[in-house]
Amino acid sequence: MPSPPTFSIIVCSNRPDRAAAVRGHYAGLFGGHAHEFILITDARSLCEGYARGLAQSSGRLIVLSHDDVEFVTPDAADRLVRHLAAYDIVGVAGTTRLINGVWMDAGDPHLFALIIYPQQDGLFSVRYAGRGPPCIANAQALDGCFIACRREVAEAVGFDAETFDGFHFYDLDFTFGAYLQGYRLAICRDLALIHASIGQADAAWQKYHDRFVEKYRDRFAAGVPGTTRTGHTRAPRAALAQLCRPDQLLQSLRWG
Repeated sequence: MPSPPTFSIIVCSNRPDRAAAVRGHYAGLFGGHAHEFILITDARSLCEGYARGLAQSSGRLIVLSHDDVEFVTPDAADRLVRHLAAYDIVGVAGTTRLINGVWMDAGDPHLFALIIYPQQDGLFSVRYAGRGPPCIANAQALDGCFIACRREVAEAVGFDAETFDGFHFYDLDFTFGAYLQGYRLAICRDLALIHASIGQADAAWQKYHDRFVEKYRDRFAAGVPGTTRTGHTRAPRAALAQLCRPDQLLQSLRWG
């Protein structure tokens, strides 16, 4: 009987082109590790889809990924193995102090992120938040464009598909719920990725925001919304992998 894979990569997508692209990307990125790719094409919500994917999976490390991400860190899989030996859940953006239903609201010195966005002129906008080392421990909540965790953590925390029966706040519910249960979260900015979309705070977002706040009303950290000073730069795709190395990145950023 074959050994279970190291990684189970779960993606919910009803867009065949996106699904094929991200499947191919992860096949190359995780090529040095035993892995499986689980595609959920008919998720009723991201909580429901990820729960179904988790039930189908067998890896000891679980990846929950949007279908429009692309890593520029070539050894991201190796880094994930190391990070998940030290932490229970990791992501690429988040906060060490969740004061309400918007993880970015606490501002400095609690907000940390490294995400790259494509621009209309063909360049890429590299956005970096937070001082300190690339990997930040003691996080309380993580953004959901990419989350990785140990299998036992995903199974213990679970996904609240009854409350979050849409496509917003699955990430904060999962990661803040894990934090409240005592699991160790980290924001790892040495996992540079391109995210092809930026979320919109529309009526659906507001609906699930309100549900999230109601669920955790008495569990948020004290504090008032603050501001965040971010570093940013623009670069062509060919320069991103070198640019986003931790020893190179800070030298190239403009802070505003």
